[in-house]
Amino acid sequence: MDAAARVPEHEHPLIAELRRDPATESSFWRDIAARGTPLVEPDPASAQHSLVTYLWRLGPDADHVVVQPAGFPDPPDHLLTRVPGTATCHATYRYRNDARLRYAFVPDLPVLSWEDADELLNAFIREHPPLPDPNNPNQVATPFGQTSLLELANAPDESLIRKRSDIARGSLDKSQFTSRILGNDRNLWVYTPPGYGESTEACSVLLLLDGGWYLSLIPTHRILDNLFADGRIGRVVAVFIENVTATSRNVELACNEQFARFVDEELLPWLRANYRVSDDPADHHVAGSSLGGLGAAWLGYRLPHAIGNVISQAGVFWWGPGYQWGAPHSRQSYEAEWLTQRFRASPRLPLRFWMEIGLLDSPRMLDANRRMKAVIEDVGYDIAYREFCGGHDFVLWRGTLAQALATLLPRGSGG
Repeated sequence: MDAAARVPEHEHPLIAELRRDPATESSFWRDIAARGTPLVEPDPASAQHSLVTYLWRLGPDADHVVVQPAGFPDPPDHLLTRVPGTATCHATYRYRNDARLRYAFVPDLPVLSWEDADELLNAFIREHPPLPDPNNPNQVATPFGQTSLLELANAPDESLIRKRSDIARGSLDKSQFTSRILGNDRNLWVYTPPGYGESTEACSVLLLLDGGWYLSLIPTHRILDNLFADGRIGRVVAVFIENVTATSRNVELACNEQFARFVDEELLPWLRANYRVSDDPADHHVAGSSLGGLGAAWLGYRLPHAIGNVISQAGVFWWGPGYQWGAPHSRQSYEAEWLTQRFRASPRLPLRFWMEIGLLDSPRMLDANRRMKAVIEDVGYDIAYREFCGGHDFVLWRGTLAQALATLLPRGSGG
């Protein structure tokens, strides 16, 4: 049975009651406000799954509403069904019990495929951002605003993202870095572990692409503190590399030669000159998610003399030269899965990999990651590969990053 699927034939008992008597709509919503949403039921077809019903009450000027689970869902597949004679809309999904994902609603989103109407849909969402579920107090911030969070009973433990009061914490220093190679300035944040100033030990290195997101949406500094306190990693200096602009990200992280030179010729020498870090590539790690996951794998491929470990969280491995960001995907002409083909054609490099992908991510993402994983294995790399029950989503990556770091970073004795 799939990790997630829409169940159009199912109707929650409360919806069935409302359908029989639409005049009870006001009391229905009072009951819903007290219960909270979404509505979760045991799945009679599978003990490993639950049935989850999303609910939305249309405003007076709205005609329909689309729910956006994490990933890149097609609007026609996620149009909620309206109860006749009411403004109440609903849709039920079957999710595996270890699901963790965000979701939001877009009233009156054009019911068109992303393949056919990418520009129109993106323009609509810019003007009408997705709305969180007003009856779900569990909300999370994303780069695109507040959304709601669904966590089922067996969602993976993510206690390592929480701040603990009983442990020593590392320090964060902010610097502005000027790159001659890239011709731009950006912020860097450097994390040093607890006790860094009192120790002469050389630390391992962790570079984080999309550094601002890895400080806010994924509290990596807190994860490192907790892992170190538990003795699951040794001392590490982490560098959070901020994007200059949203558009520079699309250029720099997409297998960009100049960005690789920036890391190799400017950033790492600066880090070695200013911080007590190992010069062994086996102690150097790079991590990123989505386009940053592609960028992390590219830096490993391009700089194996400097970086020995790659953490790719839902890397955009379908990408290739010629792809035009913002243009409809169906009208693109580009060299698909370019980096995967480079790894296939190259001798094995001194790299280790963590790769992960959400089972609720788009088929294009999931299939490309599986093909990249197969190539990495065929060439003979050391790889830890995971598929989690979530989407293209920081609420997934914030917990799974802890697993990746505990797997690849050198172990220590704790604080």
